[in-house]
Order: sequence, then C-alpha cells, then structure tokens
Amino acid sequence: MTKNKQKGNTKFQFLFGGEFYNYYQYKVQTEQASMNGSSQNGNWNQCMQSMDETEIEQLTQQQEVLREQIKQSEQNLNAQHTVLLQQQQAQVENLVTKCEMAELQREAEASELPLDELYAILQPIIDSCTKDSISNGKSWILQHSSTKLQTLCIAHCLLYKVMHNSSTFPQKLHVIYLVNDVLHHW
Repeated sequence: MTKNKQKGNTKFQFLFGGEFYNYYQYKVQTEQASMNGSSQNGNWNQCMQSMDETEIEQLTQQQEVLREQIKQSEQNLNAQHTVLLQQQQAQVENLVTKCEMAELQREAEASELPLDELYAILQPIIDSCTKDSISNGKSWILQHSSTKLQTLCIAHCLLYKVMHNSSTFPQKLHVIYLVNDVLHHW
C-alpha cells in the first residue's frame, strides 16, 4: 500500500531499489523470520546441528588419516635410522679391520716375519685341521719365533684369526688347536 501511495516521494525510494534498499530488505527478512517464530528457528538449529555433525565427522576422518600418516612416517624414519646404524656399524668394523691389518703388517715388517707365509701355513689348518697341517703350522711357528717381536707378531696374528668376525666357530677352534700344540711344545 505504501509503495502505491508514495511512488514519487524521495523519502520512500528505499522501497523501489534506491538508497538503503539493502537495509530495508534485511529488516523485512528479519521480521518475517521472527514472525514465523520457533518453527523456522528449530529447522535452522537442526540444519546447523546437521552441518556441525557432518563437519565433525569430516574432521574426525581427517584426523585419523593424519594419525595414520604420522604413524607410517615414524615407522619409515625408524627403518631409515636402523639402516643408517647398520651401515655405520659396518663402516666402523671395516675401519677397525683395516687398522688391525695395518698394525699386523707393521709388526711383521719390524720383526722381519714373512706374514704371507704365516697366512699360507694357517689356511690349511683353518680349512680342514688335519694332524699334518697342525704339525706343519707348529713347526713353522717354532722356526720363526726366535725373537720376542716375532713371537708377539705371531701371537697377534693368531689372536686376530680367532677374534675376527668373519671366521666361523670351527675355523676359530682349528686355530686354537694349533695354539694348544705350540703351547704344549713350549
């Protein structure tokens, strides 16, 4: 009714899209919503609650996915750490072995002991441990241990053969048999 009566009135231009039209529309919608009362508010609350439950479900699923990703990342990190530790241990063992071999070589040179000959005598003992190979090894050791330096070098070489990780128990035992015979002879 006001629109029909006030068409030319500048004070009522907000009814026809002029200045303050958006505010007028907002007020009309607010008033209509309040007139419809609790039935619309109830629908609105249900809609909001439904949206909240949906959002909560989505967030919960996202959290589970993230937890699983974190768990997998931790497992991968632990596996990488284990591999790195194994690699580091292998490098340390290789370096220790090289140092031990270099020290044995220096001792052999200082005592004028033919280390290659000793290794050649020890190999048949380590491989098969026959009476003849033990006897040959004992004879070689007794012939080449005339000085204290030579005796120490032979002892270190035998100890290295027994303590080295790549040797099996039977191979270590064969060297111990040789040491037993040498000690028994002395």
